[in-house]
Order: sequence, then C-alpha cells, then structure tokens
Amino acid sequence: MRLRSPARRLGRRLRPQLADDRGSMAVEFVVAAPALVLLLLLVSAGGQWLSATGDVGSAARDAVRGASLARSFADAQANAQAAAQADLGARCSGGAPATKIQLFQDGAPVGAGAFATAQQVQVTVSCVASLEVFHVIGFPVSQTFADSATAPLDPFEDRG
Repeated sequence: MRLRSPARRLGRRLRPQLADDRGSMAVEFVVAAPALVLLLLLVSAGGQWLSATGDVGSAARDAVRGASLARSFADAQANAQAAAQADLGARCSGGAPATKIQLFQDGAPVGAGAFATAQQVQVTVSCVASLEVFHVIGFPVSQTFADSATAPLDPFEDRG
C-alpha cells in the first residue's frame, strides 16, 4: 500500500478545475488594452511634439535667411516675420508667430542702429501651438515652441 501525500490528493482534486481556462484571454485583453491605447497616445503625442519643434526650427532658418538679405533693419524685421508667418501659418494658435531679431558685430550684440556694420543676424521665432488633442493624457493644452537661427550678413551688400 502506497501512502499518498495530502498535497498530491489536493492536486488531483483541483486538476479538473485548473484545466478549465475559458475566459482567460478576455481578462488578459481587458488588462492589456488600456495600456496599449495609452502607449499609442504617447507615441502620437511625441510625434506631434517633434513635428511642432521641427516646424518652428524650419521657420527660424527661413526667417534668418530673409533677414540676412534685407537692406535695412525694418526690412529685416518684415522679411523675418513674413517668412515665419508663411511657414507657421496654421500651426500657431495664438495668432502670428513672434520673431525677435538680434544683430552681432565681432561676436557682441549691437542695436538696430548698427545694421549697416553688423556681421551677423540672429532671429528667434516662437509660436504657441495648440495641443488640445493631448489633454486626455495629461499634456498642457498649449505649448510655446521657440528656436533661433543665426546667419552672416553679406559684407558686399549696401546696407547703408
């Protein structure tokens, strides 16, 4: 006569109940689905965040190129604003993008009056972009994106 351990007897009693795993896939799906949806939303949010950053950077490069071709400081401001507006027309929710122009001579910042002798121009473009889509996952409703670009002024251009 063999002695059976209590654990072995319990295992034989529970085996038919443990073998029935109907509905376990449904439970796994209910647990995993919200995590997958959240992951997709985060990937989408990151993609749109990078897109907005890239658009503002591109607008800054175009704006500084327009400013570097101008013959006066007022023209430089107008060219930079027009280029930024053309690139970021519908992206900015707060209206037109803001542009700020800074001139440099020998690496030091100079004022607008020194446009004729300045060597470099730097344009900073900022844009308030609406991110209402991401309110669901906790992102702010709008975010300010900004970027700067610098270009040399043509020394052979008559600016003055």
